[in-house]
Amino acid sequence: MRRLLVFLMIFSVITTSLYYPPVKAASSVDSVLTLNLNVTVVNTAPFPKFLVLNPSYVITVYRLNDNETTSELVSNPRLQLNGNPGIWLMPYEKVVINLVSVRTQTYSLPQVSCGGEGDGSNLACGSVVPPLVNSPYSLSARSIFPVLDGYIKILGYGGKITFVVTPTDNSPTFFAVTLPVVFSDGEISDMDPSPTMTYDEYKDMLYEYSGFQRKIRGPVQVMNTSSNLFQLTPKLLTGVQISVPTVDFETSMDYELPVWIVYSTGGSIEISYNVKWSVGGG
Repeated sequence: MRRLLVFLMIFSVITTSLYYPPVKAASSVDSVLTLNLNVTVVNTAPFPKFLVLNPSYVITVYRLNDNETTSELVSNPRLQLNGNPGIWLMPYEKVVINLVSVRTQTYSLPQVSCGGEGDGSNLACGSVVPPLVNSPYSLSARSIFPVLDGYIKILGYGGKITFVVTPTDNSPTFFAVTLPVVFSDGEISDMDPSPTMTYDEYKDMLYEYSGFQRKIRGPVQVMNTSSNLFQLTPKLLTGVQISVPTVDFETSMDYELPVWIVYSTGGSIEISYNVKWSVGGG
């Protein structure tokens, strides 16, 4: 309720005119997602192995030389074997592979539809609530390192995820975002800035903010399946279609999906967080 009062106070300050020009085009926000992950792998074989690396990533390899503090840097490996790019792993050698991935995406913001032909009807068309514009996809140790080799093992991964969202134009925008990527076996920490609320609280807020009472449903039967990461409906109250995040095996996450409510008159908002996973959870 306190967050809702804060929103109302903001609106009482910024709403200084009762005239709004006709909307000619849908508003949108641009996003840049950067993954910077360190993946530790080891060759347990008594002979060298050539590990093929995905050329889609910017890759840096740190060879540990049996020393956890002093590393030999091999930048952007260009080795090839049978035309495949990658690196050699010596017997029992452990290396850290740093991958950087940058993805961009534009999200459209829904608009309130007004009918009528200006004949005096349909003076007001509705109110604007903050739509959730994105839904997360899932990564895990298995998806990050799906190497079908009995000798090459992943020991852990960790790094930082940065999500920058920028309104396409300078017009005021009011929307919500969540984590762009979740990790089904990793520990997420150090979210900055702190989330406004959880996804469940966001759903409650939509009802409260719109002035409607949420319907109380009967007991929900919980299905024994690992396909649903979070119990999201395919359509939010705002009419925005979202996809249900899925994972390919059992999740160990113990946090609620966070949501950030954003009101912007220009500029960008940057959301960052860390992730960590290791064999045995150590």
